Amino acid sequence: MLTFLNRTGEQLSGWWRDVYDTVLNPRPDPAGDIKVAEEARAKAPVIWLLGMVGTGKSSIVGTLTGSTEAEVGTGYRPCTATARVYEFPPEAPVIRFLDTRGLGEVAYDPSEDLALCESQAHLVLAVVKAVGPVPPAVLEALVQVRRRHPDWPVVVAQTTLHDAYPGKPHPLPYPFLGGMRIGGDALDRSLAAQRAAFKALPGSGAVSFVPIDFTQAGDGLEPEDYGVDALWSALEAASTNGVVSMARRSLKDANGPGAGRALSHVWGYAATAGAIDTLPVAGALAVPVVQGKMLHSLAGILGVTWTRTTLAEFSGCLGAGALLRFGAQFGVRQLVKLVPGYGTLIGGAAAGIASFATTYGLGHAAVLYLTTRRAGNEFDAEAVAAEFRRAMTEATGAAKASRMFSKDGTSST
Repeated sequence: MLTFLNRTGEQLSGWWRDVYDTVLNPRPDPAGDIKVAEEARAKAPVIWLLGMVGTGKSSIVGTLTGSTEAEVGTGYRPCTATARVYEFPPEAPVIRFLDTRGLGEVAYDPSEDLALCESQAHLVLAVVKAVGPVPPAVLEALVQVRRRHPDWPVVVAQTTLHDAYPGKPHPLPYPFLGGMRIGGDALDRSLAAQRAAFKALPGSGAVSFVPIDFTQAGDGLEPEDYGVDALWSALEAASTNGVVSMARRSLKDANGPGAGRALSHVWGYAATAGAIDTLPVAGALAVPVVQGKMLHSLAGILGVTWTRTTLAEFSGCLGAGALLRFGAQFGVRQLVKLVPGYGTLIGGAAAGIASFATTYGLGHAAVLYLTTRRAGNEFDAEAVAAEFRRAMTEATGAAKASRMFSKDGTSST
């Protein structure tokens, strides 16, 4: 044990040096890139789209991810006999959309699609046109889902609202907070009838409704993403572990062009660091390298270059105290993982959460710092430090609630 403590002390003093070395002297690592993609894919939330063809599922994917219609159309790939999956970004996805294509076909069996979702985000997004009855095939599929998973929440997106008022603008401000408005026109009656139809679903999971209308620039309807904030809010509320909220933040284009894309890559590296750190000893050796690769990758995406000066400046933004506290926690976590029986089970999960959260925090702080430097503006050291703390807190809560690093499915707290 004394030998381990001595080795841990050496690792503590060398942690930030290892990060520096990886950022400034990156080595080609195809296997590492594959690992990042695999872990991102394994931990990314899955939103399961259930709906008939032509109801606007692709428009929802495009609007939520910021992808173009062409990117969405070519980005889907088959994943089961009756479904396909869209991953964004494809190289290390922060969010995945499962689109069932077999609805309405004879003897559709959702068991394969269920299996893909069961170990990840338990969230179903049913998509129906706002005007008209709910297709029986959609209800039948949802009944099977809820019989097997009665607690799974369902969000119902009621689309193409403009069919009810052709040639007229969308009512503003958005009047459907809570899923519907009080009124007596044909649209209100249709929305109410659809809500009544979903009452037949078994199970205790919440069912929420969001009227939306996502259109193209040439369609003449503004805003083109009518109801998008309400949809995101419903998805976040349905996913109570906070993972969908993290995906939304990662997808949001903040602080200038390219920042949203850069933030989406943070998820994959954080997931990789957390997965590595669930293994005894290995995390102490590999996590700094993963974090260094992430910082190097983010700079490349944003079109800037790290130097020893900027790396020192960035670490100064975080504060020497913050780095020392992280180093101390890092060493303790590695020690706890080696305690027989306790460390490898509970300690490993806790270490995974800590490295996931710290890497996520470093990534978000780095994007804020790098975008400010790229714009030639004076950076706010306290703002960078605050973003580091905010992102770490967000990631810690989400990882604990979702149990993403707990092998036996129990809480890591």
